[in-house]
Amino acid sequence: MRRRIDPFFKGLDTFCERAGTVVSLLSLALMVLIVVSVFMRYVLNVSFIWGYPLSRQIFALFILFAALYALVTDSHLRVEILYARLSGRIKFLADIIDLSAFLLFIGVWVWQSGLLAQNSVANLELSQGTPKVPLYYIKSIIPVMAFLLFLQGISFFYRHRAKKRGDEVPGLAEPGADTMEKPAS
Repeated sequence: MRRRIDPFFKGLDTFCERAGTVVSLLSLALMVLIVVSVFMRYVLNVSFIWGYPLSRQIFALFILFAALYALVTDSHLRVEILYARLSGRIKFLADIIDLSAFLLFIGVWVWQSGLLAQNSVANLELSQGTPKVPLYYIKSIIPVMAFLLFLQGISFFYRHRAKKRGDEVPGLAEPGADTMEKPAS
């Protein structure tokens, strides 16, 4: 079974890391869009009405991929004051509770965003306001990204448990593993 799981999680991790890296360029596109919008409005006194709705959609896509990338690279901020003092069995129980809460939350997110996306596509939903920007594109991406986050959460737990057992950790290397040396203690 492990021979099937390891390549799947490694492929998922690789895909999520590469997609996150590519989508990080959206921050540059967002910055250019906002600068052009502000320049057009305040310098040229020309309305750039589709700039704001488009920037909101780019930002939403960027945030979805950023969450996925942060999970695959283990770069979420944590405060482990209590966790570090727990015994091995209690840490395992805490990890199981953490994974269960995560999967429950993301599972509900996949389910509800899937219903919203289905409704949005069926009605070809457009934004309210002057520029009628299609919303069904971004609403269709949300459940897909939530499902990828769901799978990535399982992969993260799998890698985390394998690392604690001392097994070879499938997937990606630790963030900054080649660039930073651990201080001597």
